[in-house]
Amino acid sequence: MIIFPDLPNVEVEGVEGAEEITLTLRTTSPTAPCPSCGTVSSRIQSRYKRTLRDLPSSGHPIRLIMHVRRFFCKRSTCAQKIFVERLPELCHPHAQRTKRLQEALCKLGLKEGGQAGADVGSELGFSGSRDTILRLVHQSDPSAHEKPRIIGLDDWAWKRRLRYGTLICDLERGQPIDLLPDRTVETVSAWLQDHPSIEIISRDGSSEFASAIKKGAPQAREVSDRWHLGKNLSQCILILLANALAELRQAEQEKAASPEGGRTRQKTRRQGETAAVQQAQRVRQTERTQRYEQILALRSQGMGTPEIAAQMNMPARTIRHWLARGSAPDFRHRWSRVSAHLSGPSRSYLLQRWEQGCRNVSQLDRELRSLGYKGSRRSLYRFVATFDFAAAS
Repeated sequence: MIIFPDLPNVEVEGVEGAEEITLTLRTTSPTAPCPSCGTVSSRIQSRYKRTLRDLPSSGHPIRLIMHVRRFFCKRSTCAQKIFVERLPELCHPHAQRTKRLQEALCKLGLKEGGQAGADVGSELGFSGSRDTILRLVHQSDPSAHEKPRIIGLDDWAWKRRLRYGTLICDLERGQPIDLLPDRTVETVSAWLQDHPSIEIISRDGSSEFASAIKKGAPQAREVSDRWHLGKNLSQCILILLANALAELRQAEQEKAASPEGGRTRQKTRRQGETAAVQQAQRVRQTERTQRYEQILALRSQGMGTPEIAAQMNMPARTIRHWLARGSAPDFRHRWSRVSAHLSGPSRSYLLQRWEQGCRNVSQLDRELRSLGYKGSRRSLYRFVATFDFAAAS
């Protein structure tokens, strides 16, 4: 069985096998070139042992004990008087692992990640921690000949809801290319201008990415990936079904009673409310009504509150509250806190900034507070989240 490749000027002196295979190697070349000036020298100064880790064999890790030599440099003007003979075919200078083991760990890190790669490598007998794998990934440079043609753009949270970057992946090779510090139009377009080989870009529905592509890569074709297509489709179907169900319920109520009740609800809607907020309220209120009807049906079958909570995947306290109330709570009361503060100039300014492409809620919060907004940032997050429903429709 070949457990170590043939290398020039290297011979195997001994092999010891147990849980770990240990190979003792010795260099045989009578001379060695100086790494600083290139002068070939045959004057040996001393010898020492160097330990390396190599790829495992049949699940057994391999340890290499190399007997290498130090030489005197013959050139008197050379700054390096003594040097160690190099083994470029085997390993890098000062490395603790062979080149082929480092390449395997780097590929494992690109596919699995740091900790996951270390776990898989430990099962295969690789020697490398998660920090080692991440360091090798950071040191690796993509080949200059492999220019990306099809890439994917998506945002990535440095800190959720506060700071986002841009993740760029090569969809042909299935590997990440770069991670930009933010997701602004200027940063993304500058990166695209430096890579004119890009032909197809897969992105989400962000208007900032669309503007960056038109500015930095106008020759590229824009497409949407499978996940965002499925997400947008599910949101559109949800809104369509919710609107249809609301119309059916309104028709039933008009037949059973006077129409003032359903129309009063529409008349009492707050002024200045966006279509996105109204649509989100209708969808979520319809979902709550459906869940309340399911709770009533299970209660009529004789099921207790704990059993209903387990089947509906809801807290038992919420179910008791809904049953005591006699109806599903109105979803719109959640927006009263932010709507009480977002009125007049603040609301108009928020809608204007959102249409301009500002998606940083922390930035919007700071700007609104300068206009007198006194609500919480969490309420502002909930209010802005409803804008996604308008974009999906």
